Amino acid sequence: MVIPSSLRKNLLILTIILSVIGLLTSLYLVKNHYAPATSASFCDLSVSVSCSLVNTSTFSVFLGVPVAVFGALWFVVLAALAWRALRKDGAFIFGLLVWNVVGILSVVYLIIAEIILQALCPFCTVVHAIIVITLIFSIILYKRTPKISVEKALRELRTWIIAVFLITIIIFILFNISSKQQEDHTVLAQCLTEKGVVMYGSSRCAVCAKTRALFGPAFQYVTEIECYPGQENSQTELCLSQKIAGTPTWVMEQEGIEQKRQQGFLSIEELQTFSGCEE
Repeated sequence: MVIPSSLRKNLLILTIILSVIGLLTSLYLVKNHYAPATSASFCDLSVSVSCSLVNTSTFSVFLGVPVAVFGALWFVVLAALAWRALRKDGAFIFGLLVWNVVGILSVVYLIIAEIILQALCPFCTVVHAIIVITLIFSIILYKRTPKISVEKALRELRTWIIAVFLITIIIFILFNISSKQQEDHTVLAQCLTEKGVVMYGSSRCAVCAKTRALFGPAFQYVTEIECYPGQENSQTELCLSQKIAGTPTWVMEQEGIEQKRQQGFLSIEELQTFSGCEE
């Protein structure tokens, strides 16, 4: 059944509008990914509902590129395909359907990540909902649009396919070349442990995640106490006995006697001052 031109136009316009909303949401998630550890997102509602926790996890980066960057690119291409389909259907309606299927694969990946992290990213959920809605739109459009062969569709979309491929390659190159080589903080991490400095943290704490990322591989030498209940190696009772009010909390002890403590994110320089360690 051929779709009425008015309905077709409305679905494509709605797709463009949703693409803009998705693009803005993705750009915010990119900003949130690079935000300082001291800068909380307004969608960090709890330890289980947090943009920052999911958006700074190991799942938030693919081959050196923040996943949110790919999200932004995906929505730009979606809007462009929908805009082009307003003037010429057939190949571009087919392209919309295929592109939305690609988007659904990313949704599955991120939902699995949220399940593993036991956390929900509200803005990620907005993106997921938009992709599901635009997929439904594309299925309706495809089913009710006169069909063309896959070969013809690919031939008409060849320039688009090449352009998206090249842009993706450029993004990979730019992000991996421009990435600063991470400093080695092994000496500081080892010194912290020697001085009796312990980080009381949580696997559900976004600031803790950024602290681990700050140290990189050297964090393996830092002594961390897991305070969140039910996690692997959780020592909740110890955290309660130490009166840990929030994570991360850095505590220096010597011979079992607490010397000092500091709650919140500490930069490398602040940790050096706190501990008396040098690199």
